[in-house]
Amino acid sequence: MGISLQKKFIYFVIPKTGSATARKAFSPYVDVKRPTQHFSEHVPIKRFLTSDYSHLTREFFKFTFVRNPYDKLYSGFRQDLLAAYTFKHWEEAKKPIFEKIGEDFNRYISDYVAHADIRDDPFWICFCPMNEFTHLDGNLFVDFIGKTENLWDDARKLEKILNLECAPTEDLNVTDPSRTPLKYAKHYNRRSIEIVNELYLEDFQYYGYDLLSPQDFRQ
Repeated sequence: MGISLQKKFIYFVIPKTGSATARKAFSPYVDVKRPTQHFSEHVPIKRFLTSDYSHLTREFFKFTFVRNPYDKLYSGFRQDLLAAYTFKHWEEAKKPIFEKIGEDFNRYISDYVAHADIRDDPFWICFCPMNEFTHLDGNLFVDFIGKTENLWDDARKLEKILNLECAPTEDLNVTDPSRTPLKYAKHYNRRSIEIVNELYLEDFQYYGYDLLSPQDFRQ
């Protein structure tokens, strides 16, 4: 989360959308990073509206970045796998899962993501639908939606809108630095594609990403 009192913007930070890079770029202007106790870095709109800063949404410019759901979810899986063996507070929630399934991405989707509380459980924040950060009751809430696939081009647009200059930074927290669409689709099987298409249908519709056909993937 990023709030600039000086430049009057609110950055709704969606995980696994190039957010580490974008946060660094806008960091010189951010005055408030953690406006809530819960979901402190990644704060969906409904939760933000219960915070002490909710009144700012009426006059501040609101923006975020989204990413192709297929790539975003695989990146979220890799993040959870890393966190389970790196961060103490994640061990209890996630380490038992990976000790059971190893690095089986498709089992993670079918056996866990499909049944998790992806909207309200902080340990599943990487899998929260992106529209929870962009829409409220089906209506667009933010003023600008950039895309990870065009992160720097969209950041330049925001520079002009907000009259600021992003801090120079390289891409951070990335395994594959290319911005090629669907670079992680090869990791999916048919059932995982079906689940993602169902769980994230609104994300595909809202942001113009194409649904893949499950029939094009292995069983």
